[in-house]
Amino acid sequence: MKNPLASAAIGSIVRWLLAGAATFFVDHGIWTQGEASSYVLGASLAIVSIGWSLVDKYRGRIKFLTALAMTPDTTEAEVKEHISSGGATPSVSTPVNIVPKLDK
Repeated sequence: MKNPLASAAIGSIVRWLLAGAATFFVDHGIWTQGEASSYVLGASLAIVSIGWSLVDKYRGRIKFLTALAMTPDTTEAEVKEHISSGGATPSVSTPVNIVPKLDK
C-alpha cells in the first residue's frame, strides 16, 4: 500500500476484530490471556501479509494485461505511466485465451 496511514488504519481494524474474537475465546476458557495475545499478533500479521500479497498480485495482473493490450513497442515505463495517470485498463478477469482490450 502506498499510503502509510491507510496501512496503519487497516492493521488497527484487523487487530481490533481479532481482539474481539480472542476475548470471546478467553471468556469461554478456550484460550488463556497469554495465548490470546500471541494468537492475535500472529493472525494480524498473517492477514496483513495475505492482503498485501493479494493487492500485489492484483496490481501485477493489471500491469500485465495493460501491457498486452497496448501496442507492441510500448515500454514498461509507458505502461506504468498509463496506469498511474488513470488510463483505461483491461478487466483483471480477462480469460487467458482472450486478447485483453483497454476498457473505455
